[in-house]
Amino acid sequence: MTLRRVPLALGLVATAIGVSLAALGAPLLPAGAVSDLPILAVAVFAGGVALLALLVRSLDSDRGVALPDTDSQYVTVPGDDVDEALGAGAGQEAIRQRVEGVAATVLQRDGLSPEAAKTALRSGTWTDREQARKLFDGTPISLRARLSGWLSGIRPFQRRVAHATAELRQRDEER
Repeated sequence: MTLRRVPLALGLVATAIGVSLAALGAPLLPAGAVSDLPILAVAVFAGGVALLALLVRSLDSDRGVALPDTDSQYVTVPGDDVDEALGAGAGQEAIRQRVEGVAATVLQRDGLSPEAAKTALRSGTWTDREQARKLFDGTPISLRARLSGWLSGIRPFQRRVAHATAELRQRDEER
């Protein structure tokens, strides 16, 4: 099961628990074993978790662009070096630097000098995509974004890298 499906599975399980406890909880337990209040509290909590998980998934429509699939292991695809860095356990800063190097090269192909390309990346003027801009401008990842990423299965850093590479890919295709 991929991490992106965890909130959906959690929501479905919590919904099933909430509905079954609310509908069948007290009649299935021995008389006097448990009062209705804890069963109702667990049912409400499970329903709340289900609602939160489904809400996060519905608000998370910004999933980025997938790289093209290849049938051959010998064909290189844009982003292979980033995949290798991730596979080797490189930290986020190493990955950000690799993407920044590619971005600077793409901007230089568009006619910017190396210094102007770095300035555009730092200031965010190179793109309209907020998440792509945040990868290079030093914007810290907020607690809310981290929580949303944990619930949706897509970490904020991954989202930023996906948006930046999608923007670079689009610029390259427009040439």
